[in-house]
Amino acid sequence: MSEYQYYDFRSIDRPLTREERKEITSLSSRADVTSSQAKFVYHYGDFRGDAEELMITHFDMMLYVANWGSRRLIFRIPSSLVDITQLDAFFISEEIDFWLSKDKQYIILDLNFNDEDGCGDWIEGDGLLDELIDLREELIQGDFRILYLAWLEASKRALERHDIYEDTFEPPVPNGLKQLSDAQKAYIEFLNIDKGMVAVASQRSGELEDEAIDIEQLIDDIPEEKKYEFLVRLSRGEQNLSTIFNRYIYDSTTPNQPQKTEDKTERRDISSLLSLAEIWHKKEKEKKSKQQEIAREKRLELLAKNRDRVWEKIYKLIDEVNGTAYDKAVEQLKELRELSEYQGEEVLFKQKVEEIKSTYSRRQALLRRMRGVGLIE
Repeated sequence: MSEYQYYDFRSIDRPLTREERKEITSLSSRADVTSSQAKFVYHYGDFRGDAEELMITHFDMMLYVANWGSRRLIFRIPSSLVDITQLDAFFISEEIDFWLSKDKQYIILDLNFNDEDGCGDWIEGDGLLDELIDLREELIQGDFRILYLAWLEASKRALERHDIYEDTFEPPVPNGLKQLSDAQKAYIEFLNIDKGMVAVASQRSGELEDEAIDIEQLIDDIPEEKKYEFLVRLSRGEQNLSTIFNRYIYDSTTPNQPQKTEDKTERRDISSLLSLAEIWHKKEKEKKSKQQEIAREKRLELLAKNRDRVWEKIYKLIDEVNGTAYDKAVEQLKELRELSEYQGEEVLFKQKVEEIKSTYSRRQALLRRMRGVGLIE
């Protein structure tokens, strides 16, 4: 198998300067660089740059995939926009990590998963980050569903490696797991997260809040000096100021609200989640099997109403005396055999098949096909 590595870096909050584009292009002859993106594809060799350093200095998001099972997603988020202490419960293992830039201006959040046996499906990286790009803004807005989804996969792997105990509690379950965004659904597919675990986890997840807020009234209530401060910051082109401003408004409207404490009695451990997911898969399999059986019964009932016409068609196909027609005739015979078993009329069906064998005894190509599927001996 040939080697495949794909890097996709994105600059979201600001465009790259001409000098920065030139610097990044110099890292590889395989570079494809624009003012907002840098892509590198390797079928041999490796990236000469330092991906983690580039995330600190230039980019806001990065996706990396390799055909030996590596799937990595990195976010750079201004420290002023996320409280890292709120994320502590998600850092279950080495797959979910973070670090700060030296000036502490940025938090780098790293979701790095590797299939050590290399048995994961080989996926092409091109276009994947476009489907996942909204995850960064969701994190900035305080939506941690992506981290909970990553935790589900990371905790399962950590338990398999015996890095955690079976009674390790899940983090606080975020609202909206039944209302996943398109980007979150794409991440589930990207990482191949167990859909049974997602379904089980969502049972404890509340609905997304959609509170109507009188923004004009809230702005009127802001002290004049604070309004002036925000206007100055706006005039200076401060990045992500709308998020900071909206967060200030929200915090100022609920200054005396007590902090909600997490009730651990409501949280499940990883062993329970895995057991519940196994039960979910079993039920889904039974449901699918039942649906398939119902569909089969409907198909056979319809076939029963048209049985005489199907027999006529079979004889017409045989009389065409060519391989394609024989193949179609045999497929129709297989359908009728299934119908005879469903209706308990196997003897009658076998008699008609023996008649075909006798009538067309010199059609060896036809008989060979019939023997191949067990219609005759």
